[in-house]
Amino acid sequence: MLSKSVARRYAAALFGIAQERKELGEMEVQLHKLIGDLAANRELKKVFYHRLIKENDKKAVVKDVFGGRISPVLLNFVNLLIDKKREEYLEEIVIQYVDMANEARNMMDATVTSAIELSAKDLKTLQSRLSEITGKNIRIRTNVETTLIGGMIIKVGDRVIDGSITKRLELLKKNLMKTQLRLG
Repeated sequence: MLSKSVARRYAAALFGIAQERKELGEMEVQLHKLIGDLAANRELKKVFYHRLIKENDKKAVVKDVFGGRISPVLLNFVNLLIDKKREEYLEEIVIQYVDMANEARNMMDATVTSAIELSAKDLKTLQSRLSEITGKNIRIRTNVETTLIGGMIIKVGDRVIDGSITKRLELLKKNLMKTQLRLG
């Protein structure tokens, strides 16, 4: 819980700067690039998160790798994290930043998991309906999971709507077991 609180403060600071400079989207893209590059390069990740490597050495590596590829504002922000020994919070900071940026854009992410690929028409209808329900602009990410048999599971914010056939079969089984217990 403390990590989320710390990350939220740092994300709020970066968000404020990005909003002031009208660079919310660009900063989000750069943050994802930064996280992606760290995840893709084991050696870089090791150096960045290692507690015993001196701050100046880390900052030199970050400048060599990311200098010119990310904005000076983000580079300074990463250097601040290094100075304050807060590198470990970077991924949570990105999550918090994206939440703040989405809120500012009146946007919400939804994840739709279905047994088959949904058509563009179905996605548009679903997006429209979810926007109507939430009052937000919905951005949908889709996943196909063949184990669902049919139906879909929709996750919007912290709400989950499970309309999968698998879930319905589980509920039916549970209800039949209750009925069987009453009869027996």
